[in-house]
Amino acid sequence: MSTPSPLRRRRLVPTLLAAVLALSALAACSDAAAPADPAASQSSDAPLPEVGDTLRLVLSRQLTSVNPHKGGSPDSQGAVVGSVYEALTSVSPSTEVVPSLATSWEQLSDLEWSFTIRTDAVFSDGTPLTADTIVWNFQQLLDPAYKGTTGAPLRKFVGSVTSPDPTTVLFHLTAPALDLPGRLWSSWIIDPTFAQGHNIDTESLGSGPYKIDSLDLENGAELSLNPYYAGPKPAFETVRYTVLASEAQRVAALQAEEADIALNVEPLSLDQFEDSDTYDTILGVGPQPLVLAINEEKAGTPLADVRVRQALNYATDKKTIITGLFHDAVEPLPGQVTFEPYQTEVEDVEAYPYDPKKAKQLLVDAGYADGITLEVDVPSGTYVSADLASQAIKAQWAEVGVELTITQTPFPAWLERQYGDSQAGADLVYIMWGGQYRDGFALFDPFTSDHIQSDVVAPEFDALVRQLQAATDKDVQADLVAQAVESYREDAHTVFLYPSPFTAAISRGVTWEPRPSRYLYAQEVGRA
Repeated sequence: MSTPSPLRRRRLVPTLLAAVLALSALAACSDAAAPADPAASQSSDAPLPEVGDTLRLVLSRQLTSVNPHKGGSPDSQGAVVGSVYEALTSVSPSTEVVPSLATSWEQLSDLEWSFTIRTDAVFSDGTPLTADTIVWNFQQLLDPAYKGTTGAPLRKFVGSVTSPDPTTVLFHLTAPALDLPGRLWSSWIIDPTFAQGHNIDTESLGSGPYKIDSLDLENGAELSLNPYYAGPKPAFETVRYTVLASEAQRVAALQAEEADIALNVEPLSLDQFEDSDTYDTILGVGPQPLVLAINEEKAGTPLADVRVRQALNYATDKKTIITGLFHDAVEPLPGQVTFEPYQTEVEDVEAYPYDPKKAKQLLVDAGYADGITLEVDVPSGTYVSADLASQAIKAQWAEVGVELTITQTPFPAWLERQYGDSQAGADLVYIMWGGQYRDGFALFDPFTSDHIQSDVVAPEFDALVRQLQAATDKDVQADLVAQAVESYREDAHTVFLYPSPFTAAISRGVTWEPRPSRYLYAQEVGRA
């Protein structure tokens, strides 16, 4: 059954109060009047704006590569890669797992799955994509020596992949995975010959609807149709992805009507387009949680003490930030990575309340009566209002004796730092983590100790996650999920903030079913 998206196109009702609050660094907003209903909408009788031959899509992060085996952020290379390559499965805008290269799948036993493969997929140079091609890709991803980062999660539970005939691919598991089809949505398939003879960080050959004609990792990419694509022909012959890493650049592009869709526009900026005859706007709830990830591995860090981590949670007034910056479009996370409407929340687990008095006492109990100094690393231009939110958190934590230094890093360097040595990493990272599809628990992976970007020390949680992801009984799995969530919350391994706000400005001349995960695939945009 399809799950309705909490997002819809609308005209944003402006909120003067929210703008005032943001400009004053969110001071004293707790006793202010409630802002206007963010779900209110208006209609326009104006003619639809003209849309050119080239679809113009705005990304907010620089591309680090177009290597399909290295994953990709949704507002960066992930959008481009997903327009060029195909995987066995896909995730619909309503977060359901749907067919792609695989037309269907079947669980043969706890440790074996069968996928039926399309026979009409062709790479953009005319090379057929076969079951053997798929097997080769997974052999690479399962090789510990291979540099493709998307293989690391698979190696935890996939032993091998084989093909008994041209239309079948078998997955032989080392541990059960009830949500295996969902876990394969971003295992993009590349041609073996091309991959072995080219630099796939900057060169591409996929079987998806588009091919890359030109690439500038810092500024974007230009695409045109894959003449051999077997699916429905997209509405646009050519596509231009433009990286606009700053809020000012994105707003300027919209004001000049130089973009057909721009994501990650701050709600306070969207207000100015309330009377626009060109753009509709979206402000809603995304499926991934925004958190302050904690580095517990640094030598001598005060964050190794659970009382300090709990103090940071009590010192964070999430509701004030949400009211001031996000028009109350989201609610504070319920102390866990699972939240409605995308996942079933664990009952009786709640967010840490805002209690600066308790935060101060915990710091005293931990031996830090004179306070502590910490650094948070915030990726530039990546998350909606992240700079303003981090400034608000800095002010809140100062009230309890925590001096927070904010480092803003361009996305590629920020990502490299996350992948690097924890001893050189920041104390905290403002980051969006979580899953892409319903009813799957790969969303726990980034919170475990062995994730490539994680610096927590959480052996109890890690063990529970391994058990719940390998569970074959739904009731047993639900019980393990509850235990894992309770353990993580009690040990305060992260500061859960709020769901990722989904914001967009969309030309009224195009049609697009918004993906709350923010993947902006060119083939999903049509003409109005």
